[in-house]
Amino acid sequence: MNIKSTVDQVIVLAAGKSLQLDGVCKLMIRHPVTGLTIMDYICDAFKGKKIVVVVGYKAVEIMQSYPDLDYVYNPNWALTNNAMSLALALDDKPTYVVSGDIFISSDLIKRLDSKSDDMVLTSCREKRSLTAIHCVLDDKNSILETYQGPVRDMQHPESIGLFKVTSSSLLREWRRRCLLHSNLFVGQLIPCEVTDLSSVSITDEFFYEINTPTDYMKLVEESRIE
Repeated sequence: MNIKSTVDQVIVLAAGKSLQLDGVCKLMIRHPVTGLTIMDYICDAFKGKKIVVVVGYKAVEIMQSYPDLDYVYNPNWALTNNAMSLALALDDKPTYVVSGDIFISSDLIKRLDSKSDDMVLTSCREKRSLTAIHCVLDDKNSILETYQGPVRDMQHPESIGLFKVTSSSLLREWRRRCLLHSNLFVGQLIPCEVTDLSSVSITDEFFYEINTPTDYMKLVEESRIE
């Protein structure tokens, strides 16, 4: 039986420049109906936890808008990937790690909070970009390895930008790898072999990633239907 574990810290990776969105600061993207930003949704979903935002591009804009949060600045945001951002913020404290380009719900975090596992949030969606990170699983739904590029098997779910890690040994090794390979994505570098790392599937909770204008257009259209 899983026993609820307390993870009181959240690291938001938001240093990069969104080239596909004409340089829009992703954290400041607003939901077409509620008018709330992605950062607003993250703050609500993780209410009561310490939120650390790794900033780079348009850092001052974010900090001015949310002065009560904690920040880490990635001075090399233009030359590195989100692995460097995570390495700058990561320590041995149990933490959530979340990409700064997703609208997220509190219902999802409540479900993940109720589990004691170290985990990666995944989806078995069919349409995936070539930059997607996929997870190879064993028969117990534990992640054996992750890889980027064309999916080898549709049974390999996609890592979709949210991690929960409590193991100090995993956190230390993850940081070491991120420092060593700062041009990669954090999902490529998570050390699956260090401890049991579960794949947890997204269900019907609200979760929406914005990477392109097409993503936002789809959100607008779905919001009208609702």
